Amino acid sequence: MGTTSQGKVLFINADREYLEGRAQNHLMPEHIEKIVTTFEEYRVIPGFSAIVDLEPLKENDWNLNIRRYADNAPPPEPHDVRAHLIGGIPKSEVEAKAELFKSHGLNPMDLLTPRDDRYLDFAARITVKADIKPAIETNAGLVARETEIWDNFNRWWADHTDDITALAGDESATSFIKLRDELLSSFSTTLESLAILDRFTVRGIIAQFWSQSRFDFLTLMARGATGVVDAWRISIVTALEDTGNKENPLDHKLVTFLMGSFVAEIAKLEARKVELEAQIKAATATPEEGEEDEDDAEPVDEAKIKRWKKKLAEIKKTLKSRKDQFTAELNKGVDDLTDKAAAKLLLKILHEDMQKILTSYIAAQRGQIVAAFENWWDKYHVTLTEIEGARAQATKKLAGFLKDLKYV
Repeated sequence: MGTTSQGKVLFINADREYLEGRAQNHLMPEHIEKIVTTFEEYRVIPGFSAIVDLEPLKENDWNLNIRRYADNAPPPEPHDVRAHLIGGIPKSEVEAKAELFKSHGLNPMDLLTPRDDRYLDFAARITVKADIKPAIETNAGLVARETEIWDNFNRWWADHTDDITALAGDESATSFIKLRDELLSSFSTTLESLAILDRFTVRGIIAQFWSQSRFDFLTLMARGATGVVDAWRISIVTALEDTGNKENPLDHKLVTFLMGSFVAEIAKLEARKVELEAQIKAATATPEEGEEDEDDAEPVDEAKIKRWKKKLAEIKKTLKSRKDQFTAELNKGVDDLTDKAAAKLLLKILHEDMQKILTSYIAAQRGQIVAAFENWWDKYHVTLTEIEGARAQATKKLAGFLKDLKYV
């Protein structure tokens, strides 16, 4: 911080930096990155941090309420009275989102059309709110931008695969730290240059990947790529033996990549089992069990129901047999791997892990764009004039009913 921080206080208001969860909220890597970087760099970020001299604090009777100096309250939702009355989207509201649209390669005028000097309308092809999301997701500029991101990501990954596999058998702590620093630094440089996600989010992505994978890297150093795969196998088998474990072993990343055909077969059998159970339930339900007695429904003959039940029993038997063979299939798949194949599988799984994290953040930002357009639809598409017209028609229709019923 140095001498420039003397006689000053840095306030950081991070109470909005979290991922909302069901039971509790979560502090994500990008939130930690933002807090730590702001503190270390002694930075002022509007709506997040502020540097205050001692004199104002003294004038405020040394009141250190953080929000008083670093107010992170979101700006109020803008509402244009004229737009509410006669329709149209204010250009000023679209311009306020310009940075978000530009970062994702979207030209908002691909979905809008000018009404006059101050207002815009939705393009003719946007006839209902449901048209907005697919129009954005298939927008040429946005798709090209996301393709650019993935091209850069895949090049970055290809440039560092040798660095990752080089850890095998290298038990030096220096190598471990060096790889971490290199991945964090190079990934940040690669994605920050594209300016689609802010620097804290970019660093949070790679920090999240490292936090998620660091034990795999440590195992790689101690036991090589085959050791990593073997460790995954042990965790899966252990979970299978734990009767209290609620996780499905078929969902483990190793199973997905190593036993793809086995998983596909199980999924197909499970789907057919659910389908038959639904058919049997519908065919044998009594009026008391169903929501209503459908007189028009054609009854299913007993012979057909028996065939369904027989088929269901066969599928259940096959499912049990295949699941009983799971451990043997898993062991065979792992034991058959060569060192080279294990390293290739490890890189493929780690790449998939990283890709999933990046995908979630790109999708979240795309979702912000969709939300902006849908918000304009909700606010301005139906005008006060249209509401009053619909109300007048409903009033007239109600008066007719009342007259027919001789209430008036």
